[in-house]
Amino acid sequence: MSSAISPHLVKFTKQILSLVPYASNDRLEYLVQKLLPEEGTGQHLAVKNEIKKLAQQATKSIDLRLFFSDCEMVKHNKISHYLDSAGKVFFEQKLVAYQNIYTIAIYHEVIENAQERVAKKAINKNNNTHENSHSSKNATFKIDKTEPKPLVNKNRIIHEIKSLNSSCKVFLNPIMGMTSKGKKAVGITASIEKMNNRKVIIRTLNKIEHIKSNKVYLWLYDHHKEIDFDKELELGFEIIDSQSSSVNNNFEYLLKFSLPLTDKQMRVLFFHYLMQKKRAIIGPTDLFIKPLFDSITSKGYEQLYLNKTHDIPLLCYKNNNTWQVKVAMKTSGNDNLWSFFSDRQQNFHLPVLLGHKDIQHALNKQNTVAKYAFILKSSYKETFSYALIWYDEFVNDKSVKAVFNRYFKNGLFRVIKISSSFINAKEDAYVPSALPCHVHPKMAVLNRATPKAAVEVINNCDHMVTVSDITSLYETIYQPIQGNLTEFDRLLPKRYQLSAIDELAEIEIVTAENDELRSEDRFVLSFKMAITRSNNVLVNIPGETQNISIQGLLVNLAQETKFRAGEEIEIELTVPFTEQERRLKKQKYIVLGYDGHGAVRLLMNAIESKHQACRAIRKYLYQHIDNIEACGKQGSRIYGLQKAMRNIYAHNHFSIPFYLKATKHQQYINAASFSGNSALKNIIYKNESSEDIILNLLSNKKFRESCLSIIAALAYQNLPARAFYILVLPKDKDQNEKEEYSFWYRDLAVLKKSSQLQAYTNKLSNLGQPAILKIELKRSNKTQNMHYRDEISYLKSLDKNLAHDLEVQLENTIGIGEVTDLTDIAIEMISNANLTTATLKKLSYV
Repeated sequence: MSSAISPHLVKFTKQILSLVPYASNDRLEYLVQKLLPEEGTGQHLAVKNEIKKLAQQATKSIDLRLFFSDCEMVKHNKISHYLDSAGKVFFEQKLVAYQNIYTIAIYHEVIENAQERVAKKAINKNNNTHENSHSSKNATFKIDKTEPKPLVNKNRIIHEIKSLNSSCKVFLNPIMGMTSKGKKAVGITASIEKMNNRKVIIRTLNKIEHIKSNKVYLWLYDHHKEIDFDKELELGFEIIDSQSSSVNNNFEYLLKFSLPLTDKQMRVLFFHYLMQKKRAIIGPTDLFIKPLFDSITSKGYEQLYLNKTHDIPLLCYKNNNTWQVKVAMKTSGNDNLWSFFSDRQQNFHLPVLLGHKDIQHALNKQNTVAKYAFILKSSYKETFSYALIWYDEFVNDKSVKAVFNRYFKNGLFRVIKISSSFINAKEDAYVPSALPCHVHPKMAVLNRATPKAAVEVINNCDHMVTVSDITSLYETIYQPIQGNLTEFDRLLPKRYQLSAIDELAEIEIVTAENDELRSEDRFVLSFKMAITRSNNVLVNIPGETQNISIQGLLVNLAQETKFRAGEEIEIELTVPFTEQERRLKKQKYIVLGYDGHGAVRLLMNAIESKHQACRAIRKYLYQHIDNIEACGKQGSRIYGLQKAMRNIYAHNHFSIPFYLKATKHQQYINAASFSGNSALKNIIYKNESSEDIILNLLSNKKFRESCLSIIAALAYQNLPARAFYILVLPKDKDQNEKEEYSFWYRDLAVLKKSSQLQAYTNKLSNLGQPAILKIELKRSNKTQNMHYRDEISYLKSLDKNLAHDLEVQLENTIGIGEVTDLTDIAIEMISNANLTTATLKKLSYV
């Protein structure tokens, strides 16, 4: 359960779990204090918030098929779970404890209970190896474990900002020399709403009368014990603004800290007080290192994989009792399959799949479904058309096989896997930073909600259909495909036709790999500005921004002026906030380029946290993100949709990606990524989980060397990808070996070429349950830190060496691999191909 609880509260796991059923009880605060009497109010508040978080109703399905093969479906409140018998008993016990409410706590407790049961189960050593006289021909590996790396970071520090204000009194005159008793009697009681080293907002019950020259003095005392500061502060301020508050008719005052009105010693104490207060609110920064590291790692690997995935994911929704496609994601990895489903005008026709009644039926069942089909692309009256034959019908129905032989066999067709799963699009689309907003202003930008326009697109999408190209499996087992586009004089029988799509424009296309060179998003905004200093000379050249980002501006000037690249200038920028227009003067920028017609590219020239224009722009973008237009290569015409789609796919991908690395001294595979859908159900070894088995498979020497040699060949031949298929079965090792188990493993293409495919498959089937896996390898592009720039810069301030090592790890990735379990269809293809060959031989003999 510790994985679901914030790291700084793990030590209170027992107390938190015992109180989750009482989350809505009025006496929760009392119960927390009773269980944790030695902790402060800050810890009590954090524990209470953690309890309420875990008590929220969960929406994700529990799937224990990753751990156990004998799972059955258990439905509770319209959510389907897959539990083994012990897991079902534990789940029902927890429901009783939580008043029949399926909570986040139950979700994590059931999964972690399953993990503990798997870990504790004794693994019986099998000393009787099944190797025979042919065992010398089998390839065995040495095991060196690869580590699992998530595509979605779950290690987050989640707690609300603390309110650690001190007691405050307001005075109209200097208060030096007054006793504490006198100050309490004379001073006007106020509460501090916001405070930094420059400005303070205070609230009083009534308007302060008889203020002299807009000057007031504050006395801060009785500081919160978590601030760890015991000195009283006597500070002078100037009143900038005041207004009547809408809350209980109180008065609010905006004050500016005044150096002349504050004693020098008090100024030093005040800055020390603010530092202590900030440390207390944020907490120990050492706690941030691991969550930040995990967050950046996830985003880096997510970018490497999703840019190259061979799948085409489709978000689907139900409209008038018919399932339709809302969003599709294009990558350089699925480019060939995408082209197959595109016409000459590059219109995308893959959504015709949803016109098939069997797919509509499968989506209505709301279960995870995997089906295999032949798709034929042909031409009729100079228009592309598509036809579909399910593989199981091809095998079992002679009339269907006759249609295949007549139309498909010599035409342009693909063999595809169609998978569907139930998803929570809105929840999966939002992946915040590892750190809460109050830690740093940059985290607030990373943690902002999914933009409204993107949410409107995905809001009613509750299914994801994933289409994978497995044509190379068919070619390996059967024969190469000629791939000629055929012009027919009539359409195929209606049973096989896929309906045309009338409204192609309604489908949103998201491009995962957008080649954006900028390290941050840019938006079309017109702010008034003027260059006020150039070449150390005062000038006044008015202009207007054309587009902006937090760090950079593209401006159009009212007159032509020459600049040189690298020249520092000062500008005046007006940011039109709703509450008050802000005019920022003497903002330093560097000229990046100038086109001679008034367009100038500028980059801020200061530390971002101290650059007023950067801070103001960040605040403006945060406030108006739902209503402003993005520019540049965003990967989608709707801002935020690309990121939302990537996050959804990262949560729900089926295959298992792994990452090939290379340094000057070695080449290796060190990581693989899993999701809730990516269990390889046919990889079985005693009671080991499929995740553990596949990590062992990826780690050993022969497999690594094969993958690295293929990546090198792809680079040499300038090819995008290559797929191969392996027949694999985990096996015991001899007693004198250190490793617990190894593998029988052979390449399907090699077996097919030597006419041993059926015989070797039968031999392994007699020894256990073999799996057939597709391994697809692709060259990798370098990661862009646009997705985690703010987090990596913050990590550098905490641990420079760790941040450097992480960047090096991502940069050393030379290839992406992807493992897909195709055992069911591959075994059936092998049997069918063998049967077909035997039939042909018999006919030839007759």
